[in-house]
Amino acid sequence: MKHDSDLGLCTLPLEFIQENVYQKCLLPKNVFKTCRIHPGDWMKCMVAKGELNGFVLCQIYPRDIDPKCCYMDTCVGTLTSADVEYSLNSLETIACHTLPIENVEVTLEVTEHFFNRRLRKLSANTLEITIKGTLASLHLSVGCAVRTADAVSLGISAIYIDSCSNADENTIFQIDSSTAVHIKNIHIGQNSNINCTMPFFKYGYEFAWNELEDLLSLLKLQKIQNKTKGLRPQLNVLLSGSPGCGKTTMLRAFLAEYKFNCFHIATDLQQYAGETEAELRSVFNNALHLHNELKSKYPTVIILESLELLCPAQSRGSSTADATNSNRICEQLLKLLDDFHNTNAGILCIATTSDSSGINDSARRPGRFQHEISIDAPNEQARRKLFQAMFEYSQSKPFLNKMKLNTELLDLVAKRTQGFVAGDLALLVQNIEQNQMRQKRVIDEVDVVKSALNLIKPAAAHSADVTVSKIKEGFEFIGGMDNLKRTLEVSFLTGLRRRETFKRFGLKLPKGLLLYGPPGCAKTTFAKCLSKEADMTFISISGAEVYSPYVGFAEKFISRIFNTARKNAPCLLFFDEIDALAGRRPISSNSSSDVQVRVLSTLLTEMDGIIDGADDSNQEILVVAASNRPDMIDDALLRPGRLSKHIFVPPPDLQSRISILELHSKRMPFAEDVNLVQVAEAADDYTGADMCNLSNEAALLAFQRIEEVKADCRITANDFFTALKNTKSSLSRSHMSLYSRFQRKMETN
Repeated sequence: MKHDSDLGLCTLPLEFIQENVYQKCLLPKNVFKTCRIHPGDWMKCMVAKGELNGFVLCQIYPRDIDPKCCYMDTCVGTLTSADVEYSLNSLETIACHTLPIENVEVTLEVTEHFFNRRLRKLSANTLEITIKGTLASLHLSVGCAVRTADAVSLGISAIYIDSCSNADENTIFQIDSSTAVHIKNIHIGQNSNINCTMPFFKYGYEFAWNELEDLLSLLKLQKIQNKTKGLRPQLNVLLSGSPGCGKTTMLRAFLAEYKFNCFHIATDLQQYAGETEAELRSVFNNALHLHNELKSKYPTVIILESLELLCPAQSRGSSTADATNSNRICEQLLKLLDDFHNTNAGILCIATTSDSSGINDSARRPGRFQHEISIDAPNEQARRKLFQAMFEYSQSKPFLNKMKLNTELLDLVAKRTQGFVAGDLALLVQNIEQNQMRQKRVIDEVDVVKSALNLIKPAAAHSADVTVSKIKEGFEFIGGMDNLKRTLEVSFLTGLRRRETFKRFGLKLPKGLLLYGPPGCAKTTFAKCLSKEADMTFISISGAEVYSPYVGFAEKFISRIFNTARKNAPCLLFFDEIDALAGRRPISSNSSSDVQVRVLSTLLTEMDGIIDGADDSNQEILVVAASNRPDMIDDALLRPGRLSKHIFVPPPDLQSRISILELHSKRMPFAEDVNLVQVAEAADDYTGADMCNLSNEAALLAFQRIEEVKADCRITANDFFTALKNTKSSLSRSHMSLYSRFQRKMETN
């Protein structure tokens, strides 16, 4: 029978006014008159908060308190947490079962703290007697969970009443000395709240999730095969990925989905020798005890986060004491893994790492962590869906001004987040939330998202040895040069934008382009603008950054550059003055150890390792090299498959020079008498850099005149012609003949 379905009383913990009292609820006196109930009655106190609802078994008593609140002990009921402030909405009478109870089945939910107490050493039968003593003083009901302070101090977070021999969920009962309590199951509860992150792993993590599911199926197969002494599957796996890619969160979501019993091994080393090894042995023994002695029905897993800290690669630079300590810990861990594999324990061992190269090689041999699952940075499509899922969850918060993302804005975020991992996208959503909170009126979604994007540097660029940037100016930033723009459009941009048509004709995007031409003809500027037109990140490398006085550092630097480009793909990797970095190898020289030869060999190897960009992965890496001396570049770098496309960047023609002057006129005060055509014709054979210098010289003359007459004036035609007399073209005939010979050579070959 229900009583007053609209009480609306705020529940407060009974411990505030009475300690060491269980299953008691103190209600305002007026409730007893309104609901016609009596002190001492047992009730189902129906409580709720938002979407959370349930009931608590309590014996009610009156108290002269605030009529809008009550004091309640929540140790027995269906609530998932006793720390949440609930609202008492109604009371429901429940009958008391008076007959003796023969059998009760319970499920224990414990924490890892449980295995550090003495209860861990108890057998299942002895533990049942201990649990019976905890339940003896309580009134229970089928379907309820018992959460007492004494049990929590022992590492038992909840005792679930699964079934009773002669009582049901509509009655309450007590157990006595004749009641047999059976532990139906025991498992380790999940402490982290990861329900909100579960939908995010539909995008970009399917491969890792399926691999873990295959591992779980092998574990189930082993349990069947153990009866017949069958095969021993490999149950150890290494989960690798860059920092922030979602390794730990995805793993926790998977373990919660399949209700694993999780044991975590801390990566912080203890102060004294031997303590860390003792903790390792304790964790493995606890896992065996839960699996073999307590017979948990859920799979058991041991989690080793940051494996490179427990099993570091051997380093010659470390001190003897540190190396000895690390080797001892590593050997102890590997021995425990070998014992698990040899004894068919049926327990998973999952390790995570952000640096696979920093792990000891002995830990990655067969029988240990030979199976590795890699989580790569999400591509554009995965980033779009990840961001959308995170944003929609964020907008469900009540304190935010609601925003809606249209398709164009989602595409903008997906394209501008190259190199972003899940952690970067979560930070982006957090920045958007902060921008929303600052806005008190109607907000502009585009401005909010763009300002949040400008504040974030992707995790892939944090540890990079070079600057990873996003260029904002396209081909419109370059005056004229229409033929060259059209060549770049046909050579690369058309195939990138019409990927399906390009693939249907069996074509592949080029891996590399060579821009060669006289100095000052905007080769570097064209490379930057090409990255903007292709929606790529931009990395610029010069020879001074590569070379090092230490042997082998230059080659490692080249490899790290390409790894950084892969993490930030799609990426345009620009090598300025490539002839100084990868010059022609002399045929007669025997100095195979020359640093330039080794750098060239590394560069050729890395370019061969670039994945063809004609697939649907949208992870292209385009290598663009610029040179004033293309004849000095080694032929191996110029062959098809590497720098296969050679594009000559000529000096600007008349129309291009006019366009350059028009661009300058937008930021400089030109007088009306300035005839751009006449100035461009007078500046014959001027390069783009020469035209910029000409405009600056004319501006300086006008500026000096302002200082003399102390009046406002503009750049006149006389200033330009005076500047023409004082400047000259940096272009020479020898330059042009050199490029003509190189072009004929490439056409002949």
